[in-house]
Amino acid sequence: MRGSLFFALFILVAAATQAQTFSSGSTGADGAASCQNLSNVSLQVPPSGIFNFTTVTFEGCNVSFIPNQRNTPVVILAQGNVVINGSIFVNASGQTPGPGGFSGGFHGQPGFGPGGGAPGQPGQWVGPISLVPLIGGSGGGGGDGINSGGPGGGGGGAIVIASSTFIQCNGSIEGRGSFVNNSTLSGAGGAIRLVANSISGNCSLNASGSSNNVGMVRIEAQSGQLSFTGSSIPSALVTLLNPVIIPTSATASLVVASIGGFPVLSDAGVRPGTVDVVLPRALSDPIAVAVQARNIPVGTQVNLNLSGSPGVTYTPGTLAGSLDISTATVLVSGLNRSGETHLFLFATFDVPQTVALFNPAGPDHVERVRLQAAPGQPSTMAFLRKDGSEIDLKKIPTRLLSYFGYANR
Repeated sequence: MRGSLFFALFILVAAATQAQTFSSGSTGADGAASCQNLSNVSLQVPPSGIFNFTTVTFEGCNVSFIPNQRNTPVVILAQGNVVINGSIFVNASGQTPGPGGFSGGFHGQPGFGPGGGAPGQPGQWVGPISLVPLIGGSGGGGGDGINSGGPGGGGGGAIVIASSTFIQCNGSIEGRGSFVNNSTLSGAGGAIRLVANSISGNCSLNASGSSNNVGMVRIEAQSGQLSFTGSSIPSALVTLLNPVIIPTSATASLVVASIGGFPVLSDAGVRPGTVDVVLPRALSDPIAVAVQARNIPVGTQVNLNLSGSPGVTYTPGTLAGSLDISTATVLVSGLNRSGETHLFLFATFDVPQTVALFNPAGPDHVERVRLQAAPGQPSTMAFLRKDGSEIDLKKIPTRLLSYFGYANR
């Protein structure tokens, strides 16, 4: 069973307040990163996806990355200065995504990722505008046999560079999507985020796709400490510094732990053409889908969407345990044992009355929150009105987002 994701208050005071100094959180364990003189450098992404450098100096060189097994995004943390006068690449290549991106679909199959293209359609970038968590571009759908053929292109990768001092960028950073034979099937552009106490330079930032399906570019610094004069595709969101780089344990999450007693690995769903869980034909119904959740109210019902198994039925599970960690079991019957089934789960719950102060009445009052995920994929969150319509994240108070561990700004 291959996991495929179908879909991820400022208080003004009278006295002036000095902004706190931002720390990237780098331990410095990986030492200094440097290259120069037109060299081509390939860095192996560690299993965690996180580099802990002291300083970063790329002078006139081209830097790319060797993905880890889970194809995580690239997170570069630096204790000191970051100087980029060369090029950094997290681009897709053909059907293969960049680090943190998603693969293109095979002929007649949808692309991978939360914005994977339908057959014959390009992929789209879908993720939080905060880039927390960091997510790359989704893959384009494979050819539909009518307007196009062949596999879809991979989505562009995702990278965040964070410095405790300053970032000076006069080179380029790319996280572009790709296509194989037809630009109609292109993968989406990826994501680029720069975070530091001070940022300067005129570098080129490119998170484009091949069919106007761009990704996300975000530049953050302290007030008055940002002098970026370069170019960006799409236009960069230039904003005050958000200190959150990596999602914390406070972030609400929903994870498929096992199916039919077989564990679901953390890298499920990232390798196209690979079946992540094989269920024995002799395994009798109902099949248990074990779910783990964090920071979702106990008693919340967990539901499924499944494709590839006509006539499948299931009994929803109910989360039991505590707010910090809870579990549920969803019982499924009628799975197709001779083909692929794609599984997608979601949980919808009411906003607690305890956060009413952060959730004012009006047309954008948040009534419910929906969390959704697929095996091996990060959870995504949507905020809903009473009628079930989704609210633009820009309209939701920051303190309400923070309550759910969702850093949108």
